[in-house]
Amino acid sequence: MTKRITTNKFHGAKGKASKAAVKGGLKSAARGKSTSAFAGKPATKKPGKKAAPWLPPVFESTEGRNIRAPAAAKQKSSSPGKAVSARPPKSWLPEPQPAGASAPARARRQTPAAHGASIRDPFADREAQRYARPIPSREAILALLGENATLMKTEALAQALGLAGEQDIDALSKRLAAMVRDGQLLQNRRGGYGVAEKLDLIPGVVLANAEGYGFLRPDSGGEDLYLSPAQMRPVLHGDRVLGSVVGVDRRGRRQGAIVEVLERRSPRLVGRVIVENGLTLVVPDDRRLHQDVLIRPGESKDARAGQIVIAEISDPPTAYRGPMGRILAVLGERLTPSIIVEMAIASHGLPHEWPEAVLREAAEVEPVVSAAERSGRVDLRDLPLVTIDGEDARDFDDAVYAEPNAHGFRLVVAIADVSHYVPIGSALDDEAYHRATSVYFPGFVVPMLPESLSNGICSLNPRVERLCMVCDMQIDRHGQVTRSTFHDAIMRSHARLTYTRVWQAIGEKDADARAEMGGLLPHIEHLHQLYRLLAKARQKRGSIDFESTEVKFRLGAAGEVIQLGAEPRNDAHKLIEECMIAANVEAAKFLLRKRIPAPYRVHEPPPASKYDDLLEFLREFKLGLPPAGEVRPADFAALLRKIRNRPDVSLIESVLLRSQSLAVYQPENTGHFGLALEAYAHFTSPIRRYPDLLVHRAIRHAIAGGKPAGYAYSPTQMTSMAVHCSHNERRATEAERDVDERYKCAWMEKHVGSEFDGVVSGVASFGLFVELADSKITGLVHITQLPNDYYHYDPVRHLLAGERRGLRFRLGDAVRVQVLRASLEDRKIDFRLVTEAAGPGRRA
Repeated sequence: MTKRITTNKFHGAKGKASKAAVKGGLKSAARGKSTSAFAGKPATKKPGKKAAPWLPPVFESTEGRNIRAPAAAKQKSSSPGKAVSARPPKSWLPEPQPAGASAPARARRQTPAAHGASIRDPFADREAQRYARPIPSREAILALLGENATLMKTEALAQALGLAGEQDIDALSKRLAAMVRDGQLLQNRRGGYGVAEKLDLIPGVVLANAEGYGFLRPDSGGEDLYLSPAQMRPVLHGDRVLGSVVGVDRRGRRQGAIVEVLERRSPRLVGRVIVENGLTLVVPDDRRLHQDVLIRPGESKDARAGQIVIAEISDPPTAYRGPMGRILAVLGERLTPSIIVEMAIASHGLPHEWPEAVLREAAEVEPVVSAAERSGRVDLRDLPLVTIDGEDARDFDDAVYAEPNAHGFRLVVAIADVSHYVPIGSALDDEAYHRATSVYFPGFVVPMLPESLSNGICSLNPRVERLCMVCDMQIDRHGQVTRSTFHDAIMRSHARLTYTRVWQAIGEKDADARAEMGGLLPHIEHLHQLYRLLAKARQKRGSIDFESTEVKFRLGAAGEVIQLGAEPRNDAHKLIEECMIAANVEAAKFLLRKRIPAPYRVHEPPPASKYDDLLEFLREFKLGLPPAGEVRPADFAALLRKIRNRPDVSLIESVLLRSQSLAVYQPENTGHFGLALEAYAHFTSPIRRYPDLLVHRAIRHAIAGGKPAGYAYSPTQMTSMAVHCSHNERRATEAERDVDERYKCAWMEKHVGSEFDGVVSGVASFGLFVELADSKITGLVHITQLPNDYYHYDPVRHLLAGERRGLRFRLGDAVRVQVLRASLEDRKIDFRLVTEAAGPGRRA
């Protein structure tokens, strides 16, 4: 597994912290792959096989009207009671499936026939190379519809595109259905298609609030649309929808309305059973799922009131009623640490079972490099490349080597050649795209690739031959890359090193660690020398460098937390991070020059609303930043240096980090604000991230002499795939955060009554949020746990002031608290104020 770099969380240069190899499966109660949309009863599947994603043939609009899916996309169900799928089988789709679907679809094989389109398709050559019987591309269809003032039905489109054969019209219908699902087109009740963008419709994901309102986060980025409670009634958190702007409220927020549901969130959830008036309901554990699920009679699995269950929504909510579904499994009476990960997998709909076809393909991969695979590759087996990871890492994406020369340094970054073992359109590729990322939990991982690949032939294990893709760079004495090349290679890692041991050797000059390095020590010192140059260049360009820490958990045999602590970062972590950033930048620049469609890692400047709140917060600490339109990464970097030695540095850094935009994947490069880079792409972790695999494929196509028109993916397809990867990355992050929060609560349960030092990290009208100094765990000191007084809340100054005793509590104040309560279910920790630590401004 890969490692986690916590600095600059918004760029993810190195990858997540590795936890432990996947051993065994989860309980059978949580098994089964969730579908991406649902209606009626969910389609069944045989054990071990992946259920194809599907949409309902008829679903409710926000106005309660029936909107039908394309008629040609419907199928007859195989048995009474099963759902009728509006999404055709994958083998029929002429395009890779986008966000929420299981994988890029494979090419449609048909008998060639003579037909000529009546419009010019700029991507006709690409389509001809991909399909035996091509039809006009998505781009051509969008252009045709964009030029017409009226909506066009399938028959009219076929005629305008020069399609007459039954097979061609059928293929067109499937492509149109996929474009509707992606939010590129909208189909009205009469079957007419229009371009969503021309109709001022915005595709995006619903983000719900426990209070009932929500937001639409556009796929293309930018400000979210506010959704009123009425608009939220027919949707759930995580649904993909088409929305429209219907106004602006008095706070200046754009107000939205949901026009169409494109794709439903995973139907599975975890919750607690309640029984009211003879009806069985499941209250979702995730408070953002703001509607209880009504369980149909006979589908409760005999669950009793108060039990924790895994449920599945079979009928999504409408404007007139809430969601309905069934109970799949009963987890128990109370939440325990042993089922925390199981709950997260079910709640977030993480695919965790391998389809039979995937396991079959993985088993067919040879576990050693063959002579044929060595042919034509640059031989780097004698180059002393090494991997540097955490102690618990099990798969190794990257190896590095540096040597000084007359012009500075030569840096070689070798990355596991996953693209060689995961061909486009294979079952392995389908499942990797479906998952999009590995998900890391304490002691457990849900990987993107089967273990035989991720921990075996793809992993750069020590002293064995491995295929790799190499970025070979020349770096001058100012830390600037002056030349870089990419090529396929074969390598042999000379050592598997750890951050701790490397730092002991080069930083602490530990004699045993240095002796252990042996002949590799000079190469490690060269890497450290190069790091210093790269770090200076990074500081000069104004990159934002957050010195955050990561909380690590150690679990017992029964899943209980037996140790918790914050892991410090040292130069060994930063050394690898800088090498990875350099390779990622060169990958982005190379693909921009070659114009091959690829997902770039884009990070926009802070959104205006967050930035205004940040400026207000900083004023309380007598700090400041330039106005929103003038702020640059260097301004943030300068502020971080200024506060480095302050006692409240952790608090201010966390607020600065929360003010940043969310980094996303998209095929249009607009730069990376946080790293102060003009171009950035993820190249260095293809074992755990699908975007990295796409970047490898694009580079391989380019170095083989391929042109953009002949590449496997079009810009339109890459847009959909980037949205899918961004969405799944957020899903993984939320699942990891949920588990971490519960494990923190499990740890604090053992320390009820104990006292700890902390700092006020948040002020609200109902109390203080306090972050503990050592563990970085946050809990609430409710206002009733403060010394008796009348307290007044000042939201502008983030101040809670007592009326009679003159006590004042502000952000950054040092306090000592006692643990009163910790709840795994609520993910809440309650503290009591013991004493105020010494500090200024405590009394008026």
